[in-house]
Amino acid sequence: MAGRQLLRSGLPYPRYLSLIAALISCVLGRTVPHCAADASLNGGGEQTRWFAYRCPYAVFESSTLRRFAEAGVEVVHISPLNTLSSVGEPYSPYPPSWIGPGQFDFSPVDRYIEAVRAVHPQARIIVGVDLNTPAWWPRLLGAMNRVDSFCELGRLAAHERWRAESREYLQAFLRHTESRFRDIICGYTLFGGMTLEWQDQSLGQESPSKRAAWRRWMLAQGMPDPVDIPPMSLRERASRGFFRDPLEDSLAIHYWKFSNWLIGDLILFYAAAAQEVLHHRVPLGTFYGYLWEHAVPGRIPYEGHLDFPRVWMSTDLDFFMAPGSYFDRAIGGAGGYMLCVDSLRVAGKGYVHEIDHRTPTARSVTSLGRPIPGHESGFQDDSAAVAGLRREFAAAFIGGHSLWWCNLFGGWYDSELLLQTIGHMRTLWSSYGSIPTWPVAEVAVFADPESMYYIDGRADILADFLWRQRAGLARMGTPYEMYSLTDLSRVDLSRFKLVIFPNLFVIDERCGQLLKERVCTDKRTVLWIYAPGIITNGRYDERHVEEWTEERFGTPQVSVKELGSWRSVFAPKPNLSANLLRNIAQEAGVHIYSSVEEPLWANSHFIAIHSAHSGKRTINLPRKVARVIELFSGEVVANNTDRFEVEVEAPSTLLFFLAHGENANFPTTTQLSGNAD
Repeated sequence: MAGRQLLRSGLPYPRYLSLIAALISCVLGRTVPHCAADASLNGGGEQTRWFAYRCPYAVFESSTLRRFAEAGVEVVHISPLNTLSSVGEPYSPYPPSWIGPGQFDFSPVDRYIEAVRAVHPQARIIVGVDLNTPAWWPRLLGAMNRVDSFCELGRLAAHERWRAESREYLQAFLRHTESRFRDIICGYTLFGGMTLEWQDQSLGQESPSKRAAWRRWMLAQGMPDPVDIPPMSLRERASRGFFRDPLEDSLAIHYWKFSNWLIGDLILFYAAAAQEVLHHRVPLGTFYGYLWEHAVPGRIPYEGHLDFPRVWMSTDLDFFMAPGSYFDRAIGGAGGYMLCVDSLRVAGKGYVHEIDHRTPTARSVTSLGRPIPGHESGFQDDSAAVAGLRREFAAAFIGGHSLWWCNLFGGWYDSELLLQTIGHMRTLWSSYGSIPTWPVAEVAVFADPESMYYIDGRADILADFLWRQRAGLARMGTPYEMYSLTDLSRVDLSRFKLVIFPNLFVIDERCGQLLKERVCTDKRTVLWIYAPGIITNGRYDERHVEEWTEERFGTPQVSVKELGSWRSVFAPKPNLSANLLRNIAQEAGVHIYSSVEEPLWANSHFIAIHSAHSGKRTINLPRKVARVIELFSGEVVANNTDRFEVEVEAPSTLLFFLAHGENANFPTTTQLSGNAD
C-alpha cells in the first residue's frame, strides 16, 4: 500500500539524485546523435536546455521568484513590454520604454532586471522585446494609415515607416541591455502580434502598404499585377466544397500565401536586425509555427503562421516557443504541441515548452472580468495540478525540450505543494537530464502547411484533420513524432514502420517522387486520410485520390491494400480514434507499450503515462531492462523485465526510468534518501 501512495503523492522526497545519475552514466555506454540530453538552444555556442521561470506580467511576485531560486531554477524570463494584453491587463509590471517617436526610456527595463537580481542574485535572464505598436503610435495626430499591430498585424507588416521605427527601437533596446547586463542575459525573445505570438487578426483586410506589397509579391512570382487586394468574397471562396480549385480560386490561394509570407518576412526582418547588435552571442527565439493549433475554423490560413518552414530555417533564430496546446489540456488530456515539434530538431533549432496551465490559485480572470484562455480547463485542486504539471514536465523532459513555468498574471504558484513539486522536478531534471537517450517512436506524422491554403478555412470539418486528431494519436499506446511535410526529404525514415499523412491534399511532382522513393517502400505502412493528392500537379480531380490509395474518393470504409513493398491504409474520414490508430500501428509491426487509451510518452530510457482514472496499468517494453524506477516516488517498480504493472491512483502522472545494462544493483533513490519503508 505504501508504494501505491507514493505513486500518487505530490510530496517529493528523494535526495542524492546526482549520485544516482553518475552511477547510471557509468553503465549506459551508448550515445546517439538525437539523444534527449543533447537537445539544445543553438545560439552563442552554449549547448543547454532551459528549466526556467517566466515572471508574471502585471505584477512582480518576489516571494514566488525567491522560491524558484531556492529550488535551483537559475533561468528567469522577463517581459518588459509596451502594450496591453488581449484581456486588457498590462503585459509588464513596469512602464513602457518606448515613449514617443524616437524617444526611449530604458530605466523601467533596468528596474525590472535589478528587481529580479535583488531577489535572485544568481539569475540568468532571458529578455522579451515587445515589437508591437505602443499605444501612442497609431493615434498620432495627422498620422494616416496607422493601425494597432496587436490586433491587425497583417495590415501593418509591410508599413515601411513602422518597420524603420520599430527596428530603431529594437536595436536601441538591445544595445542598452547588452551594454549594461551582458554578463547575466542568456537569451532574447521577440514578441509581436496578437498575444505576442505573431498572430494576425485582420482576416486579410487591406491597407495601402499591404496592397503595394501584395502587388510587388505577385510580380515577383511571375504573376500578373493584381492591381488590388481581392475582396472577401473572392479570398474566402472554395469552389470545390471543402477545397479551393487551383485554377478557379487561384487568386485566393496566392493571396493567403502572400499574407502568411508577409508575417514570416516581418519576423525575419526583426531577427536580422537583432543579430546586427547581438552577433549571435546568445540564443534568439520567438513564438511561431502553430500549424496544429491553428487548424480550426477561422484561424487557418488567416493568422499568418503557415510560413514557418522558411522562418525555422533562418540562421538568425535559434529556438521557438509555444504553450502546451489549449486543446485536451484538462486532467486526463494529453496536452500536446501546437507545432511540428520534431521538425525543429531537423532544422537544428531548440524548442521551449511553455507551461501556462491554470492552477487553483491562478489569477486567471482579470480586473475587466475577462477569463484568460485556458481558464475553463484549469486544474481544480492541488492534486490535479500536481498531476497536470508533472504531465507537461514529463513531455518536455522525454522530448528533450526546454521548458519554462509561466506565471502570466500572477498567483499561479501560491501553493506550497506545487512549489515543492516543481522543486522536485528541477532535481530530476538536473540529475537525469544528462543521461544519453534516443528516440524510439516507430510512427511518424507529416502535416502539410501547403495544403492548408487550398481548403475552406471556415469549414467545420477542418478541426478534425490536425487539431482534434492529436487526441487519438496521444492515446494509441505508442509514441509518435510530428514533422512538417516540407522535411520529408530530410527525415531519416528507417525507424518508422507507420507513416501518417493527416492532411496531404496537395501533391506536386517533387512530393510524389519523394513519396514513391522514400515512403511507399521498405515494407512500411502508409496511412492516408480523407483526400490524399486530390490536388495533384496543380489540378483538382477526385480520381487523383485513387492513384495513391487504390480506392475512390468518398469510399465509406477504411481499406487496406498490400502493394508489394508497402501497405496502403486509406481512412476516408479524419479524426481517427485511438483504438483504430492502435490497430493500424500494431498491424504495421509497431511496438505497443499500452492498450489503455491514455496519454503516453517514451524514449529509450524514460516512459511517462498520465491518467484521470485509478486502476492497474501494464506497460510492455520493446526489450528487457535491468530495473524500472518511478521517479516521482523513487519506487522500484520491477527488475530484469520487459513488462511491468503499476497501480495508479488518479489523478496521476508517472515517470519511469528504464535502467539498461549491468546496473541492477545500484542504490535506488528511496534507499539513498533513507525513506525506504
